Amino acid sequence: MRKMILCALAVIGFMNLSFGQFNGNSERISVKTYDSKGLLDNYYLKGNEALSFDVSAFIKENEDLERVVINGTIKTALLTTNIKFDSDQEMNLEGDYVCEKVTTKLTPFLGLWGTNAAGKMNGVDIKQIIPETSADRAGIDESENIVAFDGELIGNFLELKKTVLSREIGDRVEVTLLRDSVEYSKSVILGSRGVKTIQYKYCVQEPLEVEERNLNVSTGDATFTTFPNPTMSLSYVSYVSASMDDVIFSVTDIKGALLHKESFSNFNGNLKFDYDLGNQIAGTYIFSIQQGKEMYNRQVQLVK
Repeated sequence: MRKMILCALAVIGFMNLSFGQFNGNSERISVKTYDSKGLLDNYYLKGNEALSFDVSAFIKENEDLERVVINGTIKTALLTTNIKFDSDQEMNLEGDYVCEKVTTKLTPFLGLWGTNAAGKMNGVDIKQIIPETSADRAGIDESENIVAFDGELIGNFLELKKTVLSREIGDRVEVTLLRDSVEYSKSVILGSRGVKTIQYKYCVQEPLEVEERNLNVSTGDATFTTFPNPTMSLSYVSYVSASMDDVIFSVTDIKGALLHKESFSNFNGNLKFDYDLGNQIAGTYIFSIQQGKEMYNRQVQLVK
C-alpha cells in the first residue's frame, strides 16, 4: 500500500425495496490487518469508538501492511451506513488518493417500531414513533394498535414490515388503528429511509471536498425548507445562509436522474422561490442546495 489522501466521489442511486422499521441506534466496525505471515490483528469497535473511527487515516497509517480489511455498519433512525474497504480487492494501485464511492438507496418507511399485540389480539402494539416520518405526520401515536394496512389485516409486526416493503415510496395508504376498542383509519403517505454504502477505493483525482447533509432543520449555518411536503404540485423553497457564496439548486428523481439545475449568483443570504413538480409522476424527489463546499438535501413527496 502507499501513502494516500482522502477524496470523495458520490454516486447516488435509489431503489424501492422495503426496509424493516427501526428500533434503535447501533454502531459496529470490524478491522483486520495482515502482514507477510498472515493475520496480524482482528478487533471490533462499537458505539462512540466506531463513530469516531477515521477510516482514511487508519489506511494511511497502515499503508505498509500486506492487507487491511474494514467493514462496518452505522444505524440511525433514518439511515443505515455500510462501510467497506479491502486493499486486496483494489484494481487501481496507481492511485495516490483514497476516495469514498458513496451509493445511496431509498426504501419505503412508515416510521415506527412496534411489537406483536399483547394477548390473543392480532396486530401491532406501537412502541415508538420516529419524529418527522410518515407515521408522525399522520398523527399516529404509541397509544394505538395497528390492525390493518391499506385494507390488509396485520397479524404481527413482521407482517407489517413485509406489507410496507410491498409498497412504493410516496404511496398514500390507509392505516387501520385500534384504541380503547374503537377502530378507525388514518391516511399516510409513505416516506423513505436510506441505506448508504461507502466503498473506500484508490483514485487518481484530486479531492472533491463537498460535505453533504440531509438538512431537515436549521443547522446554525443554514436553513433549507420546502413547503408543503408532501405537495400536489408546487413547492415553495426557502434557503437562508450566513455565507454569501453563489447557490446552485437542483432537482433529481428517485432514480437519481437530473430534472432541473439552476444557479443563483449575488446571493444575499436569503433565497425564496417556487418549483413546480406538476409535470412529474407521483413519488419522491430530491431537492438539493449546493453552496461552496456544502450540499444540503431535502426529500419532497409528490402526491396526485
